[in-house]
Amino acid sequence: MAVLLLAILMAIMLPAISRAKDRAKFVRWFAFNRQCANDPANIVNFNFQEGTGNTLNNICAGADVENFKAYEYDGHLMKNNSTSTTVNNFQWIKSGGRWAKYGYKYALQFNGVDTYILIPGTQGLDFSPFDDFTVLCWVKFDKLGLGDCPFSKSLWGTETDAACQYDMYSNPYAGTYGQGSFDVDVFTTCGTWLDTHVNFNKANWVQLGLRYKHTGLDASGDPTGQITSFINGQALGDFLNTTSENPSTASATGWKACSGSGLNVPLVLGAAGCYRKYWSPATYDKTKVGVLSNELILKFFFKGRMDEFLLYKRALSDNEIIGHYEMGKE
Repeated sequence: MAVLLLAILMAIMLPAISRAKDRAKFVRWFAFNRQCANDPANIVNFNFQEGTGNTLNNICAGADVENFKAYEYDGHLMKNNSTSTTVNNFQWIKSGGRWAKYGYKYALQFNGVDTYILIPGTQGLDFSPFDDFTVLCWVKFDKLGLGDCPFSKSLWGTETDAACQYDMYSNPYAGTYGQGSFDVDVFTTCGTWLDTHVNFNKANWVQLGLRYKHTGLDASGDPTGQITSFINGQALGDFLNTTSENPSTASATGWKACSGSGLNVPLVLGAAGCYRKYWSPATYDKTKVGVLSNELILKFFFKGRMDEFLLYKRALSDNEIIGHYEMGKE
């Protein structure tokens, strides 16, 4: 009888204990996320806790950017080729994020066809090879497709005409175990990592990270930098420089066309920015050369969920990035 009573008691208590643990993890993460927003280097901080509506609120308190206004870096939920009257195809999912079992975390579902998030503010995100920066986001892939792009500030084009300040996109054919990996474009370098040791088609939530650190000048006086990708807080080590192996997009051949002195391309979550004249020539208007809406078209849409995105104008240390992962893991 005592054993039976104990079993009944445990059956009653275990769900409550599990709920309490998840609740504690969520509360700890939420407090940490709010603390991150007070860092002057934190330019964009989306925690996806709105749960409704068409805007992600940038909660940064006061970033170290001239005339910074947080709302200018809000995320606007968009549908490709949308107008002000177009309804986007996003789906808010309660209990869709991390610690989902008990409904603590919201997430957005990207449909992989036409959904993306537009961040209109550009001044604080307009990095050059002399600037440090770090991007962190939590995503859950429905299926890892070639080119699926969690974030980009780019104009993919041709071998001789393309630009990118920074982006990250999936490569399901890479990986020692056939599990998929990621490429990044940072200024004039395309890097490929072959070993992530994560099967993204089977994984649950994963933290993706990209860090750039300016390291000095080369013999010609040009800036040099260190590019590092992170998966679940762990640096992936050396990458293959595949800049010359991407003639179809050649997105890392330049960067200035994306900058404020060029077309001033915005940061986009969930798609890759491409040159319309190459990717959709039938819709390109030759009388509007240099007009952003005519030059930019979005391709390679991310299919899956996202429930956190942060961008810093400094190179976070390895320990800081691990700390972000530890605070955010389920």
